[in-house]
Amino acid sequence: IGGSIRYYDKTGQTLLWEDYDAVKRIPVEGDQIASYMKAATVALEDRDFYKHGGFDVRGILRAGFVNITGGTTKQGGSTITEQLVKLTQDWTKNRTYSRKIKELILAVELERSYSKDEILTGYLNTAPYGNIEYGVEAASRDYFHKSAKDLTLDESAFLAAIPQSPSYYSPYGPYFNDGGKQDVVTRAHYALE
Repeated sequence: IGGSIRYYDKTGQTLLWEDYDAVKRIPVEGDQIASYMKAATVALEDRDFYKHGGFDVRGILRAGFVNITGGTTKQGGSTITEQLVKLTQDWTKNRTYSRKIKELILAVELERSYSKDEILTGYLNTAPYGNIEYGVEAASRDYFHKSAKDLTLDESAFLAAIPQSPSYYSPYGPYFNDGGKQDVVTRAHYALE
């Protein structure tokens, strides 16, 4: 999925310039992400992440029932694995049943090919955190001026709350002062429970 292009001086220590072409992403290994961040993400996005094989049957059935019975919004039932598939396949706007079937097949294949920790790391490196920040390292650096491995529990809960609706929950978004701030704090507190 790529990342930002970073230019350093000849020592390799001083960042001179970063070219991120409308997407700021700094991929990192799983051991470079705070365990608090991983736990907060699982708590908010997919509580059964370590128990299922890539998809949540109950979530799919619930979403199907709401969609069929005339719910006002289209429901997902997406696991972290399915969300990773959507983000890497650019399927976020295409909400069809055939796309959902393809997503399920790819999610199962991801689960067969990679460990849960590798999938979670992939998601954390891909997820949108508002504005142009994609991936937890870019978000951590922009919001807290530190590496993702150094995030505290509170900072992790705050960041984990953003990907559900990045344009609404992001501190840089237009809705943040119109309710988004309180809602992201409420969501972060939910992760801490």
